[in-house]
Amino acid sequence: MLMLMILGLEMISCKNWDNRLVSPEESLGKTLFEQISEQSNLSNFKDLLIKSGYDKILSSSTNYTVFAPTNDALNGLSTSIVNDTAQLKAFVGNHIALMSHNVPENQAASESLQMINGKYYTLNKTSLGTATIASSNAFASNGVLHTLSQSIAVLPSLWNYISANQTGSAQNTAMANLTFQVFNPSKATIDSISSTTGAPIYRPGTGFETVNAFTQNVYDLNLENKQYTYFQLKDASFLAEVEKLKPYFKTSTSDSTYRQSAYATIKDLVFEGNYSMEQIPSVLKSKFGVNVSIDKSAITQTIKVSNGVVYVIDKISVDPTQKFPTLMVEGENYVERMPVSIGSAVIAIRNRLNPITNTTSNSVSVIGHGNSGFWLRYQLNDVPSIKYKVYWVVINDLYSTNTAVSEAATFNINQKLAMASLSSATFAYPAAALPVKNYTEQLLGEYTVSSFGKLNMYLVANGTNAMSLDYIKLVPSF
Repeated sequence: MLMLMILGLEMISCKNWDNRLVSPEESLGKTLFEQISEQSNLSNFKDLLIKSGYDKILSSSTNYTVFAPTNDALNGLSTSIVNDTAQLKAFVGNHIALMSHNVPENQAASESLQMINGKYYTLNKTSLGTATIASSNAFASNGVLHTLSQSIAVLPSLWNYISANQTGSAQNTAMANLTFQVFNPSKATIDSISSTTGAPIYRPGTGFETVNAFTQNVYDLNLENKQYTYFQLKDASFLAEVEKLKPYFKTSTSDSTYRQSAYATIKDLVFEGNYSMEQIPSVLKSKFGVNVSIDKSAITQTIKVSNGVVYVIDKISVDPTQKFPTLMVEGENYVERMPVSIGSAVIAIRNRLNPITNTTSNSVSVIGHGNSGFWLRYQLNDVPSIKYKVYWVVINDLYSTNTAVSEAATFNINQKLAMASLSSATFAYPAAALPVKNYTEQLLGEYTVSSFGKLNMYLVANGTNAMSLDYIKLVPSF
């Protein structure tokens, strides 16, 4: 009897499992479009499928998952969507995903689905995104059909929102205008191939494309598989924040000064993740380590976008000095040297252990160059126009190869750092050779960068003395 009972339970269990996985034969023999066409409560969605051309896709052999809004769910759908081909395809595509996806049986389970229009929504037991699932897991020969009690509006990406909402927003306008041109070889026309180098010779004026500094260097706000929180300041507050930064981004024109100051403001107003109003902390740390104080009571509008949320806010609080990190350049990363003929062994990149920090690092050494005032040039880009304390680490542990190894056999290292130009007298040569095996940072003094942009620094030998450099460090001094 016990065995019969177990066998009976197994048969019931198998039948339930089969019922879950297998639909009636008449359903499995029909395509998704055929199933939708036979359901009277989906007749409006069927009409939209035909008008958009998606009826043909859902009649193909490729597997799809359809989340069909009921007729009631489509009541009030704007005629501007129905009568615009692009908007209609985006709307219908907002309810179709590639491959077959069952609704999870476990309430705690969820899945991120990409719809065929590129948008992403979270599927769980009861909903897709913000829409409630009315019925689920109806199988067809080419996928699965679910129905929704609400349709899902096609929201713009955060970047599309910013681009479309520039009027009345100085912040959005400034962000959209952070454009510059780059050369893209794949888009250039090749006129010929160089007979000497074998490299292509591109037709002048071709291959250039416009890109945005924010999407290139901060976040690509077009990405639908990411989520962002964007704080959009009202004009008075945004312009006040930009004004605070203008002294640090002095350029030759007021337009470029504004542009750089605006960029420095905006890059700390977008955060990864979709923060609900309840989740917003009092302080958010930006991608660049800047603490931004958020007063939630100053938020006047919440705007949902497909890959995040926009909060229109009256004010924020940011300490401008946080925006300027310490700058460093490694000794081995020089970009140019004195253009004279010297042996390759004269300039060496060495890896040394610093006994103070117990870390190893590379450094450059220059010995026996035989050229008075020999120099190496270093370059930092996008340096703010502020005052810096300038430090360096110079490791004097160079030994002559033709004498016994001893402290007395070290080369004399005597050098200076010339700021901005070779003729700079900001820092003088030391009165004597630099100390032997000194691994500590040495303060050279202060230097004020007069305008935002590129800063050249020259390591210059005193006469024909040897040179050495681990790194140069510029610490903002406010």
